[in-house]
Amino acid sequence: MIRLLSTALLLAGMGHAVTLTEIDTKVPSRAKNFLIWQYLQQDITPVQADKAFYQIRDVDRKLFFTYAKKSSDKAVKYTARCMKLSGKEMMHTDDEDCQRIAIAPHKVTSVTVKDRQRLLEVFKGKEEEKWLKMLADSSLSENLEIYDSGLYLRMSNSAGRTFRQKNFNHTVSPEFMQQLSKSPGFSRFVLLVVTDPKMDKLQRSLTVLDGAGLNADTNFFLAMNRLKFSQEKEALRHLDIVYKDSYFRMHKDKALFWMYQITKKKKYLETLSESFDLNIYSLYAKESTETKIDNYYTILKTVDEPTDIDLQDPFVWLDLLEKTKATPKKELFELSRQYKSKTLLPLQSFIVERAYDYQVQNYITPYAESMEKLTHDEKALMLSLMRQESRFIPSALSYSYALGLMQIMPFLVRSLDKDAKEPRETLSQMFEPERNIEYATRHLDWLKKSIYHPLFIAYAYNGGIGFTKRHLQGGTFREGAYEPFLSMEMMANSQSREYGKKVLANYVIYKRIYGEPVSISHLFDTLTQPSHTDRFRK
Repeated sequence: MIRLLSTALLLAGMGHAVTLTEIDTKVPSRAKNFLIWQYLQQDITPVQADKAFYQIRDVDRKLFFTYAKKSSDKAVKYTARCMKLSGKEMMHTDDEDCQRIAIAPHKVTSVTVKDRQRLLEVFKGKEEEKWLKMLADSSLSENLEIYDSGLYLRMSNSAGRTFRQKNFNHTVSPEFMQQLSKSPGFSRFVLLVVTDPKMDKLQRSLTVLDGAGLNADTNFFLAMNRLKFSQEKEALRHLDIVYKDSYFRMHKDKALFWMYQITKKKKYLETLSESFDLNIYSLYAKESTETKIDNYYTILKTVDEPTDIDLQDPFVWLDLLEKTKATPKKELFELSRQYKSKTLLPLQSFIVERAYDYQVQNYITPYAESMEKLTHDEKALMLSLMRQESRFIPSALSYSYALGLMQIMPFLVRSLDKDAKEPRETLSQMFEPERNIEYATRHLDWLKKSIYHPLFIAYAYNGGIGFTKRHLQGGTFREGAYEPFLSMEMMANSQSREYGKKVLANYVIYKRIYGEPVSISHLFDTLTQPSHTDRFRK
């Protein structure tokens, strides 16, 4: 039995058993959920699974499905099975309760109109009837404006890209577009429509809006949409709203950058060059105006003394994070001085940057001993990603359980295990800086066989190599008006889009720090030259 348990744990990517006693002692947190997730993959009894599961805060699908495999509760297993049904499987069950658990717009659109009409009969009189009636409409594209604007947006946003392209890419009246603009979900709708080249008719319909009453993000995408139709004057009006209404400095800088791209008026470039935020837009302006970049630090005063604070423990880090957040801004510098041990540099720096209200920014170069074999360029890229992934905190843990400095997902950890210098026994070992950097280095080496530009490497690191390949082969980053900038802004995957911009800015700063300054204008220019960026495009 001991041998079998050991084998099971190793297959699960652990090497020691997480115990209920260990779980019981931890306060509810993301780190505790991570422990429970690991525990639920061990050779445990249904009773043990129950005791662990009911300590979870904020249960998500991943945790629920993992628990359902261990549970003996028939209701739990039933619910999990029904939730996993595909659209086709949902149609082949006569269990209406199970269908109700399984049903979702994206599943319904995967079956035929006839099947949707059958579902409509099943759910007649129930809350799903309203939206099922819309999806079961065999003449939906002709009848779009007879439906409530809120329902229209809900189905357009949630029914899936293919269904949206087929059924919603139709001109709507100015009156209906005005109704849509006042309904919940409109910001999401604008993003999905504007960033999809196949939604051209609906994109044209969006040009009736002047942006009044809409948030800054929506106005930015409306501005980009205007440029597709050569409506520069109208785009500037949207960008003016973006600049005035944005909370974050980077978003204001983005508006200034685009005002300059459209007008070529130096006043926008000069204002942008004065920004305290170091982003791709302000760095471009500073380079163009030869403005000195001096509002960042690379070192802080530390002392070479031991500490009992273990930054490789996610529970310790979460406690420190809460303490930092609870500390008044005027007391943050004093708090940072409590963490002057050399091993606590990432924590000290994290606090100092907050104390400066991010107007002086953190570009430290920690973990040099773990990167000593890397070239300066490799170090610059590694730290650019690390800064964005974890802010250099070794025990950083995401909601999806991405681990450590470079936020490596458990499935990728297991893939990289086979070539590891030393066999890994536990997932928690990825909180060790040296091991995490070693795994990330090998992954980056693999990515760089196909992509060579730091922006595209960032896309692939965040969204995956397959996603990046599809994006590049989809007609983006070609020569044309406002390129490569339109391609940078029009990526539908918001997370990867913004992540790539931030990593690219980090890369420019770290190249300066390592004495190999690069021109951000040159980095922009090469984006439309496939021979300099990737092997996916001719």
